[in-house]
Amino acid sequence: MRALLISNPNATTQSAFTLRRVAAALREVEGLHLRCVFTHYAGHAAEMCRGLTRRDYDVVIAVGGDGTVNEIINGLLGPVDSAPAAHEVPALAVVPTGSANVFARALGYQPYPELLASQLAQALREDHRRTICLGTWNEGWFAVNAGFGIDATVIERVEQVRSRGFAATPLRYLVVSTEAWLRTQAKPPSIEVRATSGAGEVLNRHTMPLLFASNTNPWTFLGPLPVVTNPRNSFDQGLGLFGLTSIRGLGGVASMLHLIGVGHQRWFERWIKRRTVQFDDATSVELICPEPEHFQVDGEYEGDYTSVTLGCVPDAVEVFAPQGKPLSVRRSVGHALRDFVRVR
Repeated sequence: MRALLISNPNATTQSAFTLRRVAAALREVEGLHLRCVFTHYAGHAAEMCRGLTRRDYDVVIAVGGDGTVNEIINGLLGPVDSAPAAHEVPALAVVPTGSANVFARALGYQPYPELLASQLAQALREDHRRTICLGTWNEGWFAVNAGFGIDATVIERVEQVRSRGFAATPLRYLVVSTEAWLRTQAKPPSIEVRATSGAGEVLNRHTMPLLFASNTNPWTFLGPLPVVTNPRNSFDQGLGLFGLTSIRGLGGVASMLHLIGVGHQRWFERWIKRRTVQFDDATSVELICPEPEHFQVDGEYEGDYTSVTLGCVPDAVEVFAPQGKPLSVRRSVGHALRDFVRVR
């Protein structure tokens, strides 16, 4: 088996210890011929993967976060309307060294080097792979999520901070998120959403200040805790859409807290239900804004847009994944915190 390992040295949790663990485990995989390269700038991983076929490599191993995975997928598949079949390009494996690592964790990889290394080696040794659905935006691809609103604004501001040499710490994310929410109180984004599901259901909503599409369940992680918005979502169906119709006032604060899993008592959910929009198995989504708004894909700021078309492609890419089907994540951050306190 021929493998190309692409490592992003600037990934949040990249370390020599993790690489040593992975390298030692891969050396134990009989017949694996490994080539290792490092990225040097944004977009480098996509450039290295562009035009690769199964004749070049059997697998590309991404060592990085969700942004690195996104680059490799876009490099391998190219424009959506001319993408090759999954069996024509190298399969994908992941060594998660980013901050959230949503893609790898949704596949079932553990965020601990000693477990991850053995999981990856076993998946390669036993040739355990599956094909998954990928999301699309205009002519590009996404593996985890995409959307307009506060999350895109926060990502753009954090990227500005990191470009000045500051670390993206949880406290910095909190400060930036608070500032972004305060700015939206005066002039919230206005997003028109038109979507169709695989079952023919239609969503048509106007003037939403926040909306994102997810290709996984959970949508993201806060440390070890999953953030669930669309419990039915998975890599085997269309996109899950989640949005808020208002983020102003006390109800807006409550809705934002509910988004990260706080407040799942029945009275609380009834109170904010009229502010939330959930839509599952979306196959076609059109997002329109009267003014350019920040847009993010897989945790990376992509620019300002007035319209974006989202979609999904079944069986778009092969991935090496741990043995067994990942458990469906239906629990919220609030539930996990309560269990932790009860055990302690």
